[in-house]
Amino acid sequence: MYDGAVLSMVSRGLGMAIMPQLSLEGVPGNVEITDLGPERPTRSVGCVTTPEQAQSLAVRAPIRELRAAGRKPPSQIVGSPSNCGDRPAELS
Repeated sequence: MYDGAVLSMVSRGLGMAIMPQLSLEGVPGNVEITDLGPERPTRSVGCVTTPEQAQSLAVRAPIRELRAAGRKPPSQIVGSPSNCGDRPAELS
């Protein structure tokens, strides 16, 4: 899995990553997660389907629910304390 490979590299101090919150389940203990705050970057998501499938309830219902929710999932920065620029004072 791509997210697992990224988290593995981060946990070994080989960089940092900006990842969706759902990818942060089971993050290794030596990885620090820092919220990017209220002005965080956002990502747009689209739906690609055929004209025939676009008419189906299986496609229309989830799109309708997502539009109604109007939520933007939080993005977070993931990194080990040694390579995150925004680390707690005790780690500086």
